[in-house]
Amino acid sequence: MLVYAFAVKTRPPARTEKGTDLFSPEDRSVPTSRVQRRRERTRAALLAAGARQFASRGIGPVSVEELIAEADVSRATFYGLFSSKYSLLEGILDPIFEIATRRIRELCDRPAAEAIDGLVDIYWALWTTHRDGLKLIPLVDQETFAHFEKQHGALQEALLDLLLGAERADLLRNGSAQYSLKVIARTAVQLLRVYDGHAAAAALFRDALRGLLLRAH
Repeated sequence: MLVYAFAVKTRPPARTEKGTDLFSPEDRSVPTSRVQRRRERTRAALLAAGARQFASRGIGPVSVEELIAEADVSRATFYGLFSSKYSLLEGILDPIFEIATRRIRELCDRPAAEAIDGLVDIYWALWTTHRDGLKLIPLVDQETFAHFEKQHGALQEALLDLLLGAERADLLRNGSAQYSLKVIARTAVQLLRVYDGHAAAAALFRDALRGLLLRAH
């Protein structure tokens, strides 16, 4: 999409009788703040619309036209915030990768059993705050994965370091950090979806994932 800039003659700023600007610096900041808040609300609406559409239909079938229709914004507004639907998807998933990677790294120096419990809690916390985004991660196809390869790699590395600590402590049910990583990747979000809406969802999810990961003692 091409964007053209046109030269526009601007009027000189209005003056008071004393020759100063009609608006003080504080007054001039008000419209800017208002515009910024509106921009942030519009961006949030597009991110929410994208998360819902992608999570329910997959990434490939969703078009920019459908996203702007749901968020009730113009095409120009969309492209003023995002360069493509994949740019919008990055806005949804990047915070999840960043939060998860940082918090998992913070757990790596803790005792292995405590670190595993903390990992399970991280998944639950992300489910409560970034539910639609978390649902998207298993839907990322090979083409889309290229947009998140670096973030995904950092998360995988953090998870593996944490699980290696549990492997050394002989806590893992299958005895292997690598296999446990596969278990998490293939079951964590699915378990969250299974128990979604259940009155005891948090406890059931924790018990199920811990049972898949840890030896019975």
